[in-house]
Amino acid sequence: MPTPIKLPEKYEDAIAAMPEYSFGAHRVVVTLDDGTRVWDVFVAANNEIVKVGISTEVPFDPNRVVEVRCQ
Repeated sequence: MPTPIKLPEKYEDAIAAMPEYSFGAHRVVVTLDDGTRVWDVFVAANNEIVKVGISTEVPFDPNRVVEVRCQ
């Protein structure tokens, strides 16, 4: 089983406060340090990225995230 890819801990409370998309998962948009926005990021347990769009590949480094918003 692959190692889970997680968002930095500092976003956990913000994600927990967002409405759930489905059974404990949140659908968010993240902004990276270069201003790029990545939509359809599905997060479980308030920090684990489970998929982006329809892919289980995460196309960005979670340490580059500067903002997380509800989608």
